[in-house]
Amino acid sequence: MKRKSILSIFFIILLFSPAPILAETLEDMNETRNKRQAQVLLPLASYLGMTVAAPVFAALVTTYGIYAVTKYAIKKAKSNSDSHSCANNRGWCRKTCFSHEYIDWTNNAVCGSYNCCRPGKRG
Repeated sequence: MKRKSILSIFFIILLFSPAPILAETLEDMNETRNKRQAQVLLPLASYLGMTVAAPVFAALVTTYGIYAVTKYAIKKAKSNSDSHSCANNRGWCRKTCFSHEYIDWTNNAVCGSYNCCRPGKRG
């Protein structure tokens, strides 16, 4: 009977002794995974709280996912112009012109669905 008790205690010790070693190994694996995730998201952190152009926003969402992009408070810019000039660089393509501008109907075709807004009052 004494021999069975000794063997039982021995096997119980063998059974529970790898637990702390396994816990340390799992902890090391989690630290490595967290470091890897931080390295991957590091370029995204450079855009923290910024407003970016639509193509950049789409590329960030494609690369990192919408959750990561919203977590870093990155927003897409709301544009009311199509980012090019008209009337030989004397006007700008916009949906609506400012109060100090007028719509140049002669050069409007360059802007597509936008208006060619030129500075100054007409007439």
